[in-house]
Amino acid sequence: MSESEIGSGSTPSLSEVLASLRAKWELGKQNGSDDARRHLEAIGRVATQRSTADNTRVGLENTLYELLAANGVAREVTALLAEYFPNDPWEPLLLAAGLLEKPFDGFGHPPYVPVGMGFPNRRALRAAGVHAHLQGGIWGKASEEAKSIVVSGGYEDDEDYGDEIIYTGQGGQDQATKRQVKDQVLTLGNAALVNSIATGRPVRVIRGSSGDRDHSPSEGLRYDGLYRVEKHWSQRGTSGFLVWRYQLRAVASTDSIDRNAATNAAKLSRSPRKIPAAAPTLGSQPTGNDTPDRKKGETQRIIRSTAVANWVKKIHNHTCQVCGTRIETPTGAYAEAAHVRPLGRPHNGPDTTDNVLCLCPNHHVEFDFGMITINADGTVLERGSRQHGYKLRQHSEHPINAEHLKHHRDHHESQKAAGTD
Repeated sequence: MSESEIGSGSTPSLSEVLASLRAKWELGKQNGSDDARRHLEAIGRVATQRSTADNTRVGLENTLYELLAANGVAREVTALLAEYFPNDPWEPLLLAAGLLEKPFDGFGHPPYVPVGMGFPNRRALRAAGVHAHLQGGIWGKASEEAKSIVVSGGYEDDEDYGDEIIYTGQGGQDQATKRQVKDQVLTLGNAALVNSIATGRPVRVIRGSSGDRDHSPSEGLRYDGLYRVEKHWSQRGTSGFLVWRYQLRAVASTDSIDRNAATNAAKLSRSPRKIPAAAPTLGSQPTGNDTPDRKKGETQRIIRSTAVANWVKKIHNHTCQVCGTRIETPTGAYAEAAHVRPLGRPHNGPDTTDNVLCLCPNHHVEFDFGMITINADGTVLERGSRQHGYKLRQHSEHPINAEHLKHHRDHHESQKAAGTD
């Protein structure tokens, strides 16, 4: 099937298009890929041609063009690229062919790589634009967010639970033994993952065959989609050296509060409001769950009690326990429930009312990042340049477990000791 036949106005079947592609690209493979490249460009020109009469697509209207999904190139075309151009950068080919509208900036899903696609090696990953480094596990730099990570069992402290990953940062490892021999530093890719927490921008996760056997491919590497970096901390690893650790959750299963929505809500009210004297109508205090389980399906996630969060926010009348801010929105008051000791590994905090604070969006972020910690007497310790002298406002029916507050302090003091201030 020639280019003129493909673009003649008739609509070839999908099997004809793919058979033509495969035959042409096989020939191109034998001839150094030049014919394959030319044919790809020809297909692109035909697929993007518009009829001057009715402004509609012609030629491959119901076949190849339909395969070019709204967010990129179809799985079938991607498979052909992987087969015939395994080590050549795909993006220039796709741009030249008209199959890609603009260059990929490296963040989010690559528009031409489906989730679950396998790759034989790191060179193929780089050619597809999924992960740039042939050795490094983190693609990112200190001045921006991380773009991707590879989970392949390269660090002894890594933990993989499917939709949740406890990932170890880079550096300090003996390349021969793969053992940690010195402390890690919060620079380069390690700093990029912290930036990902601050902005909420998700990170691509690629798993290698040498990773956890329950969640890794049997061979090569596999693109497993987007994960959000939720927390970071430093601790003594298996070998006794300080390592940076990051908790990531699959975007599809993340049930954390949308920070953008919270920020927009916060814009509606910038000044603290007096707490009304009348207590809200409450039901009985929910018991919560001392050991939140995981719910299994296609993914796993920590089961959180909405009743616990709602009860805590109601008893404090949706007012921040640190600064006293009460945000009013057109749909009612807004506050956030913050777990003192985080749920899930490695903290394993309970989803109970004595482990939950009612905070405004700003102080929720500061609490999660360790910019504020709370002493047993309720004194709020601030690590930034501004000191407000806050003291945690408490309610007689809502005591906070002092051990959870101590865990939060100790956890973030270890970061301070590692030189992250």
